[in-house]
Amino acid sequence: MKGCLGNHSTSDRARIFTALVLTGILSVGSGFTSIKSSNAAALAQSPETTNTVNKQNIRQNKLPRSIVNAVIQDASRRTGINRNQLRLTDYSQHNWRNGCLELPQPDEFCTQAIVPGWRFVISDGRQNWVYHTNNNGSSIRLATAQNPTTNPTTQLPQSVRNAVLQAASTKLQQQISQLKIIQAQPQNWNDGCLELGTAAEGCLRAIVPGWRVAVGAVAAVGQTLVYHTDETGSTIRLNENASQTTSQQLPQTVRNAVLRQASQVSGLPINTLNIVAYKQKKFARGCEQSTFPNPCDPVLVSGWEVFVKSNNRISPWVFFSDETGSQVDLVNRDRPNRNNGNSGKLTAVAIPQNELPPPLDRNVVFRQIASGGLTGATYETVLLDDGSLIRVKIGDANDSERRVRRVSLQQVQQFQQLLASSRFTQFKNLSYPAPIGAADYVTYTLTSVDGTVKYNNISQDQLPSDLRNVIKAWNRLRNNPISDSGTGNNTGDAVPIPANEIPLPLDKDVVFRQISSGGFAAITYETVLLKDGTLIRVRVGDANDSSRSVRRISPLHVRQFEEIIKRSRFGEYKNLSYPAPPGAADFITYTLTSTQATVRYNDASQKNLPQNLLQVVNAWNQIGNIAR
Repeated sequence: MKGCLGNHSTSDRARIFTALVLTGILSVGSGFTSIKSSNAAALAQSPETTNTVNKQNIRQNKLPRSIVNAVIQDASRRTGINRNQLRLTDYSQHNWRNGCLELPQPDEFCTQAIVPGWRFVISDGRQNWVYHTNNNGSSIRLATAQNPTTNPTTQLPQSVRNAVLQAASTKLQQQISQLKIIQAQPQNWNDGCLELGTAAEGCLRAIVPGWRVAVGAVAAVGQTLVYHTDETGSTIRLNENASQTTSQQLPQTVRNAVLRQASQVSGLPINTLNIVAYKQKKFARGCEQSTFPNPCDPVLVSGWEVFVKSNNRISPWVFFSDETGSQVDLVNRDRPNRNNGNSGKLTAVAIPQNELPPPLDRNVVFRQIASGGLTGATYETVLLDDGSLIRVKIGDANDSERRVRRVSLQQVQQFQQLLASSRFTQFKNLSYPAPIGAADYVTYTLTSVDGTVKYNNISQDQLPSDLRNVIKAWNRLRNNPISDSGTGNNTGDAVPIPANEIPLPLDKDVVFRQISSGGFAAITYETVLLKDGTLIRVRVGDANDSSRSVRRISPLHVRQFEEIIKRSRFGEYKNLSYPAPPGAADFITYTLTSTQATVRYNDASQKNLPQNLLQVVNAWNQIGNIAR
């Protein structure tokens, strides 16, 4: 933050003042991602974020009407909108971490102190404005593009994210890869039912910290679910009033046409069929009679994707319809023939753009996503260029089914050569669907650096021979690793830190940062070393900052530590995590960040760290011992 450091003075009083400012700023600007903060809103359209204010909550939280009026008056003055057209759609109490209410202006100096206050969302039905105030309304600030609030979506705990996405996947009948977190806002619920209890429930009257999370379907217009959760995601409830499952009702003409077509396809009476889901969609028309590789210029047509089930069928039929129902097609039927050497046995169709998984991360050679079957579970397996094979269950909040194994570098190179020789790129973004009427099959989505292909276990034997060779080689690689170490406990079992768990970069004047969490007490501490030798340790979440300690080491010790970081090639371990061995419990996890890299390890696996990394850990611990 510009202007917070001020100009250094040679006088003792100025140096003391500067040190105090640095001390306060560090707890705010250290970049630790799990500190809860307000949601970003920059005078942009965001209809999903609005919700109706609960009158009972207004009475319980003693919402000051005078402050609300002042905020609405300010929004009216800024926008020129009549105040009668503005309304309060959301609010919550907050303890701001500085006198600027966490919304500093450029070059503004902010006093470092806890300021009780409020966060308000004002709306005219089309746009939202987010305000921060203090407790009496004497200080009111608008979140704008020049001083945006921090987006708590990036700070949402992984366990909450997984639980919400899993629940939304079941509710919307969408794969998790097709869902996204639209908004995540920290909340203090007023009861154990997360303010969504029924009249028959006895809800514990207590403040429950948690989250309000909005989930949307990537490919569907208007499908938004709003969930209330506790801090960990172990308790989760759907706010049906605030949720929106479709932007429009399915027209009756489309409904009737789809059911007639489904009856013809299945041979079942219409009264035994049910439309279980639908969404607006754009799809290509005009290439129904074209065969690969003949050219075709499809036209995008607006319409509906409709899911139909019968009482004795697990998997739904999927139909595409135009806007009126005059043309209805069963998905994967009458599509362009793209056999690629499959002798006409199986027709490939293009994977819709919105169903393609994200590209591979850096250092990932190959990825398989398996979903469906009797259990309906989804697993992801990735092969890294160092030979690590990592398999996780999507939606597993505790990550209890993670499995890390290894293959040799020679096996990795051989598999990459096979991908090249089999011309895996010729199957780029193609899907080989299951036969009509098939159920309980497993769908596999394979992705290399050259593209993605999708198939299922029912039609695997009918795939092109080149593609079958890749699948066989991949299965041999997965089933015959050179080591199987569960979650790993040796130096070869480092795994990448997920991108959403990597803390923010270091602030200016910070040399090194350690975040420790877990253990018996489950407390999180953050310790940072400044360039001037100041060593500051704070307890994350300590509103009174009562656990803060400030110590110092000499500038010489700082330079020696920086030299150790450089000499040990700390940057080579960038974004790597060394997980605890299987069965370990109550261990402390340490996240170390320098200007070059972030590394994560724990006290259970510390002795097995690479020697260079261990040198940095030991040197850092020595700094704590010599600081005064």
